[in-house]
Amino acid sequence: ASSCHCAATGKLTTPSTHSLKLTLERAEQRVPRSAVLVGARTVRQGTGPFLIAALHDQGVIVNGIVGTSADTVAKAATALKAKHGINARGYTDLAEAVGTEQPDIVVLSSPWQYHEAQLELVAAGSCHCLVEKPLLWPASQSVATELIGQFETSGRLLQMVAQWPVALRQFEALYGPLPDQVNAFEMRLSPISLGSHMVPDAAPHFLSLLHALVGPGECREVSIAQSGQDRLTATCSYEHDGGSVESVLDLQTVAERPRPAWIAINGQRAERQVQLPDYHQFLVAKGRQVALPDPLAEVAADFLGKLDAGAATDGALLNSLHRNLCQLATAWPE
Repeated sequence: ASSCHCAATGKLTTPSTHSLKLTLERAEQRVPRSAVLVGARTVRQGTGPFLIAALHDQGVIVNGIVGTSADTVAKAATALKAKHGINARGYTDLAEAVGTEQPDIVVLSSPWQYHEAQLELVAAGSCHCLVEKPLLWPASQSVATELIGQFETSGRLLQMVAQWPVALRQFEALYGPLPDQVNAFEMRLSPISLGSHMVPDAAPHFLSLLHALVGPGECREVSIAQSGQDRLTATCSYEHDGGSVESVLDLQTVAERPRPAWIAINGQRAERQVQLPDYHQFLVAKGRQVALPDPLAEVAADFLGKLDAGAATDGALLNSLHRNLCQLATAWPE
């Protein structure tokens, strides 16, 4: 789920289930916010329908959805209405949707290759934005900083979706309190992408957990070993104020859900397991399992809670995460 950035420690802090309950209660009291969604289908690995349904459940009025063609938009609108009771107008142009609907929030769940231009439009429309990872790619640090700065200057909240840090609470339920000193971290993920696209698709999860565990840092001594187009291993020394973490990201393409995933902290490993058809998620270790909360409901609750509190865009966090992604990507073998 999404996470808060603690200014005192630099670490990401994960919202509690209690905060989700509070957000749901506030949904009945707050002035309704409106939203437009970009990317309302799950053709590849899109989260758009799940994110917008979670926001809808917490009181957000979904006025519009944006897609690539009138046909796909119509299909997405029909599905949202049938599954979630959402009545949204369809658009094939984000600028038109923002200009017509004047939303408070734009949710970007489109492919990351389109994020830069879309974020420019959202910033120009003075909307808050919840954007799928990565924030934008490919993009230099200066481009990312300038775009993040537009949201900081306007006082609008820009936040990137990060589902994995919330699982640290369940990790503690399995292994006890997180260690004061994290020396080693490893993560296995199974993106559906191939080759160099695996890094921007999956590495933001890896980086969000490193930030949650030890705070901001730099990815040093980065190496990437590739085995064909469907498997790679990235290693780095994640150097932070309190030391360094020897870190490994293992990626192997898996086309169908549920896709294997696990994390290991100082050698203590916990695997994510998914029960179909309802997609209930668990963290499993040592013959025990702990239920994971709906990560996108937590993302929505955290985002709306920040809006309620008048929170500003955490530019330091977003810039740090983008810089780390750049550091990993530069090691891609030519």
